[in-house]
Amino acid sequence: LVNNWLSCEENRTNRAIMTLQTHTTSCTGDVKELFSHLFGLCNRNALTRPPQKNIIDYFIRIQLWNGVKLVLDRHPTAIKTMGLDTKVMADFLSTVEQCCILTTMWEVLRNEQDLLEGV
Repeated sequence: LVNNWLSCEENRTNRAIMTLQTHTTSCTGDVKELFSHLFGLCNRNALTRPPQKNIIDYFIRIQLWNGVKLVLDRHPTAIKTMGLDTKVMADFLSTVEQCCILTTMWEVLRNEQDLLEGV
C-alpha cells in the first residue's frame, strides 16, 4: 500500500510524508518501523537522521521500490554506500530504474563510471 502511495509524485514531498505521523499511533511495530524510515528521510538534522544506507537497505529488504527511488532521488550518491559489485549494481539499477526519474539515474551513472566501462 505504501509503495503505491509513494508512486504518486505529490506523496513524495516532506510535507505529504510527515502527514502520515498522525496515523502511526495505533500501528503495529513493523508499520511503525517503516514509517520511521520514511520520516528519517524528511529529517533535516544530520545528527539525528538515520544513515541513508540503513534506510535504503531496509526498503530493499521489504521490497519497497518506490521507497528506494525516494532515497535515490533525494541522495543519488547513496548508492555508493551499498557496496554492490558492478555486475550486481546493473541488476539493481534495472529494477529501480522503472521508478526513478531520469536525472536520478544520470547522477547514479555519473558517480558509477565502472558501469559504463566497455559500452
